[in-house]
Amino acid sequence: MARSFWKFKFFSKSIWRRIIHFHKFKKFKYKRNNLFDRSSSIPECFKNKFFKIYKGNSSRKLFINKYNIGRKFGEFSFTRKPFHFPLRKKKGARLLRR
Repeated sequence: MARSFWKFKFFSKSIWRRIIHFHKFKKFKYKRNNLFDRSSSIPECFKNKFFKIYKGNSSRKLFINKYNIGRKFGEFSFTRKPFHFPLRKKKGARLLRR
């Protein structure tokens, strides 16, 4: 179920600090752009910036473009290992020659 329109988008405390810092100084330092909260929405002022999103054991580098704005940071950091169904070996597959 989607979030109601009358509610604002969710930004954590650390994201608010980054937004205020960006509007004050108009610059970002990439080394400080580690994000630990994936539930926050991506604001417009983060456009064309790089962030590192923490996945639990490592960080993933993410470039924010115009298509990512308004979505959550967690949508772009997959925490689960992809599952591949193991293939079976065919038993006794022989070519019949006549």
